[in-house]
Amino acid sequence: MRRAGCVVGLLLLCACPERAVPQKRAELRRLSGDAIEVIPTPGQMPYCLMFTTSEKGVVRQLTMTRRNASLTCEAGRPIGATSYRIPVEEGKVRIHILFSDQRLDATSIAHDIGEMAGKPDFNPMSLRLPGNVTSETLEFTPETLAEPMLGTKLGPGGETGDRGPTPDAGP
Repeated sequence: MRRAGCVVGLLLLCACPERAVPQKRAELRRLSGDAIEVIPTPGQMPYCLMFTTSEKGVVRQLTMTRRNASLTCEAGRPIGATSYRIPVEEGKVRIHILFSDQRLDATSIAHDIGEMAGKPDFNPMSLRLPGNVTSETLEFTPETLAEPMLGTKLGPGGETGDRGPTPDAGP
């Protein structure tokens, strides 16, 4: 009887559908210790806004236009056609990307994010925005990279250290 119960339980467990892995809406590319690009993945809505909230409580709007509205965001191309520097002193940041089917006014959204970001249950979807909107939240911790000192020898690939003369260098 016990075996039958185990077999039935095992069959029910196997019959459960697999959980869908959440679709990644954007990819974060680190360019240096404190610089990033954010690249939308294929299939996202055509407009986006991007904000950061830091451990220190600083909220920044990264996507700024003259009209303070959403940008056109193309899959595979960096948002805003630029890279973004995240100040190291602000610590780890959460990057909130809002994809929408229509241009959104960023003024009220920035204000709402500023008020809600400090709350532990903050979710960009609770902003109640018009039209169809999806979001992606990525995390990034900026780092200070050691700067080469003046007069430091750089080896192949830019590494520091004395590796001796290279084939194209003099003695």
